[in-house]
Amino acid sequence: MFCDQCGHALPDSAATVCPDCGASLNSTAETPAMAARRPVVPGRAARGPGWRAWLRATIGRNVAGTLAGIVGAWFGVPMVLLMAGVGGVVGGLAGVVSGTVVGVGVLDRLDTLLEFVFPLPVSSSELLPTAAAQIGGIVGGLIGMVNGALTLGWMTAVFPWQQLYAGDPLWPVSVLLGQVAVAVTVGALYVWWSAGTEAVRLRVGGARELSRREADWLLPILAEAGERLGLDALPRLLIDDRREPNASAGIRHIVINAGLLEQLDHDREQIAAVLAHELAHWRDGDAIAMAWAKGVALPLFLAFELADRALRAARIRPLQFLVRLLSWSVLATVRYGVLPAQATLWRAQEYRADAAAAAAGYQDGLRRTLAYLRGSFDGQRSGWDRTLLASHPPNELRLDRLEHDDRVYPLHEEHPLVRALPGWTGDSTVRKGW
Repeated sequence: MFCDQCGHALPDSAATVCPDCGASLNSTAETPAMAARRPVVPGRAARGPGWRAWLRATIGRNVAGTLAGIVGAWFGVPMVLLMAGVGGVVGGLAGVVSGTVVGVGVLDRLDTLLEFVFPLPVSSSELLPTAAAQIGGIVGGLIGMVNGALTLGWMTAVFPWQQLYAGDPLWPVSVLLGQVAVAVTVGALYVWWSAGTEAVRLRVGGARELSRREADWLLPILAEAGERLGLDALPRLLIDDRREPNASAGIRHIVINAGLLEQLDHDREQIAAVLAHELAHWRDGDAIAMAWAKGVALPLFLAFELADRALRAARIRPLQFLVRLLSWSVLATVRYGVLPAQATLWRAQEYRADAAAAAAGYQDGLRRTLAYLRGSFDGQRSGWDRTLLASHPPNELRLDRLEHDDRVYPLHEEHPLVRALPGWTGDSTVRKGW
């Protein structure tokens, strides 16, 4: 007799539980997986973390990222950058014209300066007889560009507040508090909307319920990981059939890709480590924190998303240039202001989830998973993206925190399946073939 889940030979035909995978061999008995898949009572959704996690994730976490989002979205930073750019262009053109006209005077002043610093046997006009206009234009253009950008940018940022103060000294304070209140309200509503629609969005994105066999194998692992983490409730586990090795924790769900299960060869310890890592994300409300960070800057992120999609849809260079010309201030505000401040929290969340999984007893399993999948998640990115906008820390640094100090680890590890390939030795350089 064999187990219909893992194929393991059963020592006793009267056995009710497989000694290898723990699957129930009694089709009439209700397993924990079957109980978990009972129809949900109407009106009840999958469980989310407790209210303390909600408060910590919204109010008490990543104050710098929240402030960056509020300032960038609700206090006109893209408009300030846009007008500064306009001022720089206009000022630069005016500086080039005026500098070209007074170029001769620039060379005369240069002669006077050189007499005190580094006297020359000939004058600048004799040394560079035709450079007066060029040098004057360049110097004038640079000065005009900087002056125009600073002047128009400062006026755009300060003038509205000066007018409010001129009307009533309390108006700037009222508008400031009103903008912050609106940002907080929009952020809270966005978190509420994200939690309420998460199940629908995940299913539209390709996630599905577990099959009976998947549930019989995965749900006990999830329950064990939750028990080790001290959880009194669990999120709903879903499967995504995509082949990319990935897993993610939402507000009320955890999604694990079928490709991750396949690449890890359904190794129980490694899958348990991944689930413990995602449960730590869920327990700490990390998905809530990310939704909050986006919600408080929602107008800015909507504009950024629109510009990003327009750039990807534009197939010809002139059209791409036009899109960048119209949206560069929004792109710059998000990429060089808001996202770097928020990405710091994302990377800290990964370290914290790794530490929680390790403390729950999954240190070796998580370390082996990261060592094997170290190149599977992030593609080629620019240096700015890799250092300041990355949502995950480098895998090597995550491995550093998971490894025991008294043990030696190789820099490169082969997957057990690769070791079974013909010709593999301890010094083999054969890499995984999927």
